[in-house]
Amino acid sequence: MPDPSTLQDGTTETSAWWQRKPLWIGAGPLLVFLVVAAVDLKLAQHFTSSGKAIVSNTLGGLWQWMVLLLFVIAIMLAISPIGSLRLGGAEAKPSLKFFDWCAVLICTLLAGGGVFWSAAEPLFHFRDPAPYFVGVEGSTAAAVDPSLAVSFLHWGFLAWALVATTVTITLSIQEQRGEALRPRTLLVGILPSRWVEGPLGDLADGLSVVAAIAGTVGPLGFLSLQLSNAAGMLPAFTDSAGLQSLVVVLLTAVFATSTVSGIQRGIKWLSELNVWLTLGLAAALLLLGPGLWLIQHFISAFGLYLTNLPRMALAPNSSPGNWVNGWTVFYWGWFLGYAPLMGLFTAGVSRGRTLRELVLAVAILCPIVTNIWFTLLGGSGMQLEVANPGSISGPLTASGESGALLAILGQLPLSWLLIPVGLVLVVLFMATSADSMSYAAAMVVSAQRTPPTLLRLFWALMIGSLTLVLLRIGTSLGDNTSINALQAFIVITAVPVTPLVLLSLWTAPRLAWKEWRQRQPAKS
Repeated sequence: MPDPSTLQDGTTETSAWWQRKPLWIGAGPLLVFLVVAAVDLKLAQHFTSSGKAIVSNTLGGLWQWMVLLLFVIAIMLAISPIGSLRLGGAEAKPSLKFFDWCAVLICTLLAGGGVFWSAAEPLFHFRDPAPYFVGVEGSTAAAVDPSLAVSFLHWGFLAWALVATTVTITLSIQEQRGEALRPRTLLVGILPSRWVEGPLGDLADGLSVVAAIAGTVGPLGFLSLQLSNAAGMLPAFTDSAGLQSLVVVLLTAVFATSTVSGIQRGIKWLSELNVWLTLGLAAALLLLGPGLWLIQHFISAFGLYLTNLPRMALAPNSSPGNWVNGWTVFYWGWFLGYAPLMGLFTAGVSRGRTLRELVLAVAILCPIVTNIWFTLLGGSGMQLEVANPGSISGPLTASGESGALLAILGQLPLSWLLIPVGLVLVVLFMATSADSMSYAAAMVVSAQRTPPTLLRLFWALMIGSLTLVLLRIGTSLGDNTSINALQAFIVITAVPVTPLVLLSLWTAPRLAWKEWRQRQPAKS
């Protein structure tokens, strides 16, 4: 018999971790999807693409309003007196130094996907301007600022706030009251406790894991193809199925080791390394590339983003298959799926920080850093394309998203150094996202702040195995149809997560207000 595990709520769980319901509720749908895709890839693709269209048209408008309101609520809490509320209790002390804490937040929340898309997305909008900016001709200097502004929308204030503000605040305060750090805790005080601790709570935990893991596997698959393509350019390697598999295995080994080491060691160390490499590459892009041009366009594009933010955020998505559904609504579904697990991960590393610090770091600092990074990398690509048409758009058309990064770095001075650094940076950012997701998934299904090592390893290997199998589905080398199907699956899996995050718009300010009021006499 396994030893009983002490849960965060003070109770004991005598069953082994592999016998807990949320584990198999989370793992089951992913395994079923793999089986269906292996038997009939076209059926899986039809299911996911049709489901994505239905969900986007049905819930897209709700998601757009929800994300905007969530950001506004988080900012209002931060600038109000409630912002002084300390997460974890009045006497709680931060476990990480401020720089380390910010590094973990930047590197583990949305940065993995952001680093991968920073080269490609601005170029897509540069080539085909978004409908927000009527009359702007693509692939011209006039399209630079609009393309960056749209990229800022998708990876800026709203996106980061969605992932870890109201959800994190709710979970942090509920944890102080004896609740476990699990997605089902978002239902506490809303539904009867017997429902929260029963099958409905198991579903909330398990389906939150499904959404988060699905959102992690897709980018990891794209990254593997990108690294395999890059390695195939070297004399000693050939881009092949075996090389792609080797890349996945190596990546899995990196983030599995990190998540097993824990937050204080592996995850923190990788995050700090990411930050320093990012600063180094950013300095190189400024010094070796069009530095002054990039600074000017960041300022002008950021101003365009701020003045058009409400209009872009609430653009109608009524037409089936329209631009808003293909871009903005897809991103909101993707990030929405991350929110419960990333919210609880952030709650775990933010103990001792004030509510104001949390919102300013997650919803302001991280987005600005991400926007700067998009400007440096994507902006450099656009400047090179304007100066030499086809130099960047050609590889982008030929190789898709994975070709943009190499095309940009390859045309800058010291490309022999910048390309390896850029690829290592993408790998490490993806690793920190995957290891934090593995850690958070283990926290959910075990209901423990420090989940068992084998359970952390299980989820890390699950992410790696899913990626490996999905890349091998299909008949031709580099076929990423299965990854595209999974990306559509991301939007579908965000549906059951939607009520959990939507409730936090009410519970976060209500709980924060009550907690702040209760602490006032102690200060007088």
